[in-house]
Amino acid sequence: MQPTESWIKDWSYGLSPAEEREISGELVRIFQKFWCWAELDQKSKSTQQRYSASLHAMGGWAVQEVAEKKARMDAHRLLVEATSGGGGPLIYLDREEWQKELDTVCRKLSKFLCSQC
Repeated sequence: MQPTESWIKDWSYGLSPAEEREISGELVRIFQKFWCWAELDQKSKSTQQRYSASLHAMGGWAVQEVAEKKARMDAHRLLVEATSGGGGPLIYLDREEWQKELDTVCRKLSKFLCSQC
C-alpha cells in the first residue's frame, strides 16, 4: 500500500515519456516521505488503503498535468499549488465520497509540504 516505484508505470500517459518518468519519480519520493511523516504504517489497513488510493490518484493527476501542459514543473511546487486551497484538485467528478477522501488526504499532504519549505 505504501507508495512504490511501481506506481510510475501506472502514471505513464505516453505524451512526454522522459518528463513523465522524472516527475513520477519525484512524486513517489515525496509520497514516501509523507507516508513516514504521517506515520501511516501505524494506522489501520483501511486508513492505509484510503491514503494509498488518494495519493495514487494525485500522482496520476499531477503527471497528466505536466504531460498535457508540456512544461517542466517541480513536483513539490505542483502539489503545493494543488493542495493549498484546503482540498485537492477535482479528480472524482461523479464520486463525491471519493473526492471528499481525496480532499482530506490533500489537506494533510498540504501540511506536510508546507513543513518541508
